Amino acid sequence: MRKKLPKYLKADIERGFILAYYELVKGCTVSLDLPGGNIVPVVALAHKPGEYYGMDFSSTYHFTEGQKPQTRLRRVRRVVEEIQRYAEFAEHMSSIKYRYVYEIWCFIPPNKYVSDTVAAAGKEGLPVELVGLEQVHERIRQVAVLQPIDKDTVYENAFLWAARLFRQAGAWK
Repeated sequence: MRKKLPKYLKADIERGFILAYYELVKGCTVSLDLPGGNIVPVVALAHKPGEYYGMDFSSTYHFTEGQKPQTRLRRVRRVVEEIQRYAEFAEHMSSIKYRYVYEIWCFIPPNKYVSDTVAAAGKEGLPVELVGLEQVHERIRQVAVLQPIDKDTVYENAFLWAARLFRQAGAWK
């Protein structure tokens, strides 16, 4: 019988990957949805001058068959409004125009609930993007080939630590 991995182990690696992607590839400061870590109720919030990103796993919407489409859309709208509020505050403080987007990351293929929610948000003109499975794979490849200089960064990040093990084993060049 196959043992099922606890969800939090998978989520730690996914969060580690998101953290590494936005810090090392995009050059953002990232806060994760940890106790006291996030000001917006998302998996991660990243920012750098002129840009704000809020990220959630597609599973937030993937398993919502009991919710009405309007309920899912209302959640998206609420998250976008929170991100917008912080982007506007940053604009006011720095006099820099900020672009903001709510990204829904698909570590599993998106189902109808995910696709319909993103499509409905798009019809309302909300800055919501679906980061599809192929895009996630491309971003994983970008991060996996990085060789972070700081050993503490690797040690503290589940994704980078696993990627380093794969590189050392010769699985990646």
